Amino acid sequence: MTTKRAVIAVMNVLGCLAIGVSAYAQGGDVVSQIKQLQEESTKAQMNNDVSWAQEHLADGFIAGHSWGQWQNKDEFIKELQDKKNKWKSGNISDVNVATFGANTAVAHYRFTYDADIGGTHRARSVICSDTWVNDSGTWKSAATHCSLVQGK
Repeated sequence: MTTKRAVIAVMNVLGCLAIGVSAYAQGGDVVSQIKQLQEESTKAQMNNDVSWAQEHLADGFIAGHSWGQWQNKDEFIKELQDKKNKWKSGNISDVNVATFGANTAVAHYRFTYDADIGGTHRARSVICSDTWVNDSGTWKSAATHCSLVQGK
């Protein structure tokens, strides 16, 4: 009976280790996926890429801009279609990702840019956080918010 209990205990420990290693590997994979999507998101915005936004913004998406404006998904996409918006430069850096289970991740990063948006010139550094959700196997941005870095 003691041998049987020992075998069961060892199998339980090995099973827990396998689950832990698998979860860690998936978490690392999610982090790299979100970092890649964050880079793509920035490039898509700077290139006014409407198709990328339509594919990767979740229903209910909301953007909070550093100039005090909220935009829902439709408004965000409409702004991408505005030919007056011109990006001179943009640099995303210090991208970090935290995962919350298998279906939620938050990226936070710094973005420095120079652009004409909605007829207004904006050149600034902002800190941002984007919330990503796994929607049936596809990662989508549910929310983005950027705040002006003081003094910039």
